[in-house]
Amino acid sequence: MRRGLGVMAGALLTLLVVGGAGWMFREQLAGLLGFQREPVVVSPEAAAAAEEKIAGLRDGGKPVRLSEIEMSSLLRYRSPAWVQERFHEPSVEFSGDTVRLSGTVATDALPSHPDLDRVRILLPDSSRIQITGRVAPLPSGKVAMEIDQVDFAGIPVPERYYPAVLQRFGRRDEPGLAPTALALALPKGVKSARVQEGYLVLTP
Repeated sequence: MRRGLGVMAGALLTLLVVGGAGWMFREQLAGLLGFQREPVVVSPEAAAAAEEKIAGLRDGGKPVRLSEIEMSSLLRYRSPAWVQERFHEPSVEFSGDTVRLSGTVATDALPSHPDLDRVRILLPDSSRIQITGRVAPLPSGKVAMEIDQVDFAGIPVPERYYPAVLQRFGRRDEPGLAPTALALALPKGVKSARVQEGYLVLTP
């Protein structure tokens, strides 16, 4: 009986030691097994993790999924200088097939609009803009973000102003691009992109 209890105690101790070691070295074990923890905060590290996924797509030829955190990090830390100058602290949210892009822009960056003009003097030098839309392919190999709604400082902007708003963010005409859509270049080696189940799915 005592021997049986001793064996059970030894087995339990072994499990505790192994389990504790597994918890202490969980990051290293995850790396060895090919698992990667999904970033939970917008950061340069999350942007680097997203770039690593995209590089793996080019090398391995398999689709990858980028989370809201990873996409927000890419926009915040890897965007071209002209984007960072116009669009501060960007963030991305996914819902169904919808993308919600938001960021802080200068109040005078938007064209004149009666509703905005009435309160423009009361607004700070910069305010939050939110652009909601869907991703669609373009003949050029880029993707278009087709705009469904724009809100600035909590005020909905009428659709007739969308082209002028998008031009402030670098929109250029190209085949297949609607006046209310913004063309976005895909990373090298990526052929298509879609929003699915809360992720941006990139395929080679």
